[in-house]
Amino acid sequence: MEKLKINAVIGIDPGSSNGGIAVYIPGQNVKVSRMPKDVRDLGDFLGYYAENFHPIIFLEKQQLRVSDVQLENGSVNMGKIFRMEKLQANYEHLKALIEVRGIPYIMVHPLSWQTKLNLRQKGVKEKKKERKKRYQAVAQKLYPGVKATLWNSDALLLMHFGRFVLVNDQKWVRANLPEREYSKLF
Repeated sequence: MEKLKINAVIGIDPGSSNGGIAVYIPGQNVKVSRMPKDVRDLGDFLGYYAENFHPIIFLEKQQLRVSDVQLENGSVNMGKIFRMEKLQANYEHLKALIEVRGIPYIMVHPLSWQTKLNLRQKGVKEKKKERKKRYQAVAQKLYPGVKATLWNSDALLLMHFGRFVLVNDQKWVRANLPEREYSKLF
């Protein structure tokens, strides 16, 4: 296992209304914050970590699924389509800001981090609200010094996932990190 050059792990759940950011720095308390609404605030936030640490970001991958916009009667929720398009645009801005700041990042599909952390329950049909509450409880147990909430628990778990793979599965990290970023980590 190679020695890593990083000293900060950041998990980002990019939701605009209930998204969050969690930051782990060895020897410090884990910090959480809501996803900034203003792109300049987000740029300042990322700039602080880029200038003062050697961070890596684990960013939850966003994608639009038919089930996201389809109502139970089969019709399409146009308002939801608009919100999802806005979320996707914000996601692209976030990725651009991260790249401009020169921070290495890995986009992680929700199923990947949830499966790796053994959060998925095979054969159990769980409503989103129930699943989110369960994830909140797991995040609280992992990080008792932080008040885990519905808006920050996914970010905390993404950050935890990042810490986990950096220590236990560097092969996965290398496979998912763009090659141009290797020298920043290894």
